[in-house]
Amino acid sequence: MSDIYAGSSFVPYQPAPFILGGLVAFDSGTLASGQNLERGTVIGRVSATGNLVESQQDASDGSQIPVGVLNHDADATSASMNVVYAKGGDLDKTQVSFHSSWSAVEQLAAFDGTPISLVTPE
Repeated sequence: MSDIYAGSSFVPYQPAPFILGGLVAFDSGTLASGQNLERGTVIGRVSATGNLVESQQDASDGSQIPVGVLNHDADATSASMNVVYAKGGDLDKTQVSFHSSWSAVEQLAAFDGTPISLVTPE
């Protein structure tokens, strides 16, 4: 008997190495085209479209407010694509990647008021 049903597919679950625990939560969304991002990239949501992009602290389109951290590599260079991102949990700050527009001090406060905590692994 097959484990795959008509019209379905699956990918084995592989936990992201940057998620250390806590109240882990995931969400999904559409990554805007023109980006090729790695797992661990901090992402924000463009207010006008609802699309996800790499969060830049100096943006003014809504994406300057981080909504989470990309859970897998995503190549949307030629077309937008669905992605999964962590929106809660204790995340290894050494594996979370901020755009260069974020200063070290701003990174410390980036997830204030959210269920994401950036921690140093022991």
